[in-house]
Amino acid sequence: MIRTLDTSMLNFPYSYRELAPIAARYGIQALSVPGSLFESAETAAEATAYLAEYGLCWGLLPLPADFYHWDLTDEAFEKALETLRYRAEIGGKIGISHAYNHVWPTGPRAFDENFDWHVRRVRAVSSVLRDAGIRYGLEFLGPHELRTWQKYEFVHSLSGVLAIADAAGGIAGIAFDTFHWYCSTAGCPDDLLYMTQHTERLVAVHLNDAVAGVPYNEQKDMQRRLPMETGVIDSRDILQRFMAHPNDALYMIEPFEPGRSRFHAMSAEEGVRAAADIFAALEN
Repeated sequence: MIRTLDTSMLNFPYSYRELAPIAARYGIQALSVPGSLFESAETAAEATAYLAEYGLCWGLLPLPADFYHWDLTDEAFEKALETLRYRAEIGGKIGISHAYNHVWPTGPRAFDENFDWHVRRVRAVSSVLRDAGIRYGLEFLGPHELRTWQKYEFVHSLSGVLAIADAAGGIAGIAFDTFHWYCSTAGCPDDLLYMTQHTERLVAVHLNDAVAGVPYNEQKDMQRRLPMETGVIDSRDILQRFMAHPNDALYMIEPFEPGRSRFHAMSAEEGVRAAADIFAALEN
């Protein structure tokens, strides 16, 4: 597994050029990909060479659209898919090997119709990324508050996104978020058993903790805690289960608030060191 500093998830306001030497010193293995990387193949190659000087690689490919949002029309989807082909072609050549999207747990379509709609889109997106050598994961969203945004409830668990991925040809894997897992099922151990036995399907792991004193079905999506901060979610145990089976998934910290504001206020040195300390506590 690959220890990844994802600046977008942490709201960490520093460029890869500022972060690379510090990240290498603290044992970070991958950095998030800036959108500017895709201005040209030459820009991408130059940035990748700079990272390589410090023994680092790239994290998640930034995708050009929320491909499964109900407001993304078929026309806009096809346009975004063309942009994805361009990014994937460049990304594959410079070693970007992971990408993911979340699947919304609600929608304006009835369940079966929405399932088929997702399968068609997942098949198209995952095929583009596969052709570029990029592994693609689907993330389920667990908080109950998100299930009420549209008329019909949709998949909100590991089994749900696995069903979509398999129906779309089995190309897509899983982006496993410890907070969404907890909120979805109060932390179903069967999900961990499945993922531990099928780590080849892991594409990314988002590590975080829940708010203490709040029931799992009342947790708010944008209010999370740093891994091991409250102990509601044993993210250390989860990561170590996954790490016990060889796989190349990226793992990263995704706390939302108040963690993002705290990281945003740190210097580059302070933030990388804080993230590295969290990773070390999770891994040992």
